[in-house]
Amino acid sequence: MYGTNGAAVAVSRRSTRKQKLPDLFCMALCARFAGYYPGYSQAIAEDRDRLSWIVLKAHTANRAGRVRLRSADPRDTPLIDFHYFDPHDDPAGNDVRAVVAGIRFARAAVAPLYEAGLVAEEQLPGAALQSDEELAQYVRDTAWGHHASCSCAIGDVLGSDFGVRGVRNLRIVDASVFPRIPGFFIASAIYMIAEKAADVIWQQDRKS
Repeated sequence: MYGTNGAAVAVSRRSTRKQKLPDLFCMALCARFAGYYPGYSQAIAEDRDRLSWIVLKAHTANRAGRVRLRSADPRDTPLIDFHYFDPHDDPAGNDVRAVVAGIRFARAAVAPLYEAGLVAEEQLPGAALQSDEELAQYVRDTAWGHHASCSCAIGDVLGSDFGVRGVRNLRIVDASVFPRIPGFFIASAIYMIAEKAADVIWQQDRKS
């Protein structure tokens, strides 16, 4: 496991032909993975006969997420609500339909393994869920993510120097500065924006 990236297969694809860029990243893990929670790694170690397909949706329409202060105490964690698949934000339901398309792709990829007797059953979402609406409801009930971004976008909340508009001596340099989430995995984009911010701050300090 530590000698690999953890994924046995990874596929980047478009959920529909109308998509200009791939918006789904589907990867198969030789492990039981249903998200992060206390003890999740122990479950991976105990269940050695599982195959998990992970479906990631990029370039989402979601702009309804909110970040609020829990209290005036800076030690309190903020209140974060992604508002996934908000019907007012994405009335056509394109995001949830894209994830359903990813589930159907994963099922098609595993079908030959069933025929060869290498897979016993589908545990999640389960073979009982077949219609688009059943799968869409499963996605609404279980989807999660941890690539929160775009709540303090440059050009809106921030100026080009990463300074918060209307506030002196306060800069923000993290995933919240992007006007739109940049693709699937955003770590490299954050490294790049941090390098840019370091250059900006250094140049401003030189002038002052």
